[in-house]
Amino acid sequence: GSEMCIETAFYIFPKALEEDANVFCQKAKEYDLILVPSDNFGVPGYFRMAYCIDTEKVKRSIPVLRRFVEEQYPDR
Repeated sequence: GSEMCIETAFYIFPKALEEDANVFCQKAKEYDLILVPSDNFGVPGYFRMAYCIDTEKVKRSIPVLRRFVEEQYPDR
């Protein structure tokens, strides 16, 4: 027979809005957003967002993420 390995992920790796993803993620903490710099995952300059949490939490975090970007990076 054949073997098949199926991997699923509940993460996305968007590009940080500044070169240092660590700084970007620290700023996000001020908005109670927990974003993880993806340098340790081999993707420097990006950050990891998980969406394997309760759907309502994901829905509530979207406007907060939008406000964070609009306030911290108004030229983007």
